[in-house]
Amino acid sequence: MLLEVEHFCTIHHIFVAILCIFVLKQIIVDSIDEGRLVLDFKLFIIGFRQLPTALFAWLCMFLYTSFVPYQALQIWSGCLKMTRFPNLLTVTLVVVLLLCHAAMLGFFPIYIVVYCNLGIASRKIVLYEQIRFLMKSYSFLRESMPPLLHARDEISPPEFSTYLYFLFCPTLIYRKSYPRDPYIRWSYVKFFLCVPQFLACIYFLNFILKYYVIPNFSNMHKQPFTIKIQLLSIFDSALPAISFLFMVFYFLLDCWQNIFAEILRFADRSFYKDWWNSTAFSTFFRSWNVIVHDWLYCYIYQDFLWLIGGRARAGAMLIVFLLSAVFHEYIFTMSFGFFYPVLFVLFAGTGEQVKEMMRKGPVQNTIIWICLLLGTVIFCSLYCQEWFAHVHCPLKEVSRQFTLWS
Repeated sequence: MLLEVEHFCTIHHIFVAILCIFVLKQIIVDSIDEGRLVLDFKLFIIGFRQLPTALFAWLCMFLYTSFVPYQALQIWSGCLKMTRFPNLLTVTLVVVLLLCHAAMLGFFPIYIVVYCNLGIASRKIVLYEQIRFLMKSYSFLRESMPPLLHARDEISPPEFSTYLYFLFCPTLIYRKSYPRDPYIRWSYVKFFLCVPQFLACIYFLNFILKYYVIPNFSNMHKQPFTIKIQLLSIFDSALPAISFLFMVFYFLLDCWQNIFAEILRFADRSFYKDWWNSTAFSTFFRSWNVIVHDWLYCYIYQDFLWLIGGRARAGAMLIVFLLSAVFHEYIFTMSFGFFYPVLFVLFAGTGEQVKEMMRKGPVQNTIIWICLLLGTVIFCSLYCQEWFAHVHCPLKEVSRQFTLWS
């Protein structure tokens, strides 16, 4: 964990101090203007609109993922000992399970997101959990079925408690056992990670949206579209965009994962590597989110190479990149309600332009940081512009038939 290193802990304290100065300044200004202490959480309420509906959708997906794949494996392993056609049985099970997955982990969360008027944060909860349950259930079946198919009577299916633990622990690769810590540090979870840092991240996000993003983009429709205005709007969003980048990394990949790891005594805390030292985009992609990268490497990259006999490694890497890009764009499209593939274009274009020049060294690391920060700023700026364009220019006739190009 980052904060177990003294130097990173100091950097963390510096960022917290800077945040406190910004927040204190704005609270003082608002208090002078309004004559009272102003703590506005309206954006937070809007973002988590229909949160109970999102939690209900999560509960339905969780119950389905908990019982259906596990029971399907139990039934399949029991019938496998008696059938004369194991391949036919396996294909039948896979087809039935795919249909169930398409209904419960495919169309159901999409219906909830589209037709239940959820806020952006509530939508992201449903979408992230949808993808997580799909990846978890695939890993469980992918790791459990081949040994049962080859050994048959020699081994038994995994226990339900093992599968249930896997659904909550911060990894996407199923194993029958994981390294475990001897005890839970409840004071670490309660006072150091969970309560103060969760609330701080929520308030900071509310703060940068209210005082930096909305004032910068809400009135752009009143100005003529020129290159100067476009460039100014992009660079004016540098502070909130970069702040959001670091906050997402720290909250989702460090704080949030460590909370569940600590509660479940999960000892493998390799959620990310030193991506800040990357000298190539390929290294950055492998280091930024190790949890997702391990899943893509094991079940997409390696399986694709196995299918084609170990050839075309570049093609396997392209398949991994495209699949990751599709799911990222799916989440952003369903969250915001419009299709705008800025992220895919930025990373694809930037990676193609700089991949040949990447060697180890401080200059290359600087280039990576410039591309990363500039790409984040452009991404946030263009998405904010598109969002407020939809706010100020809504469709005259809102159709109940959802389209990605609306």
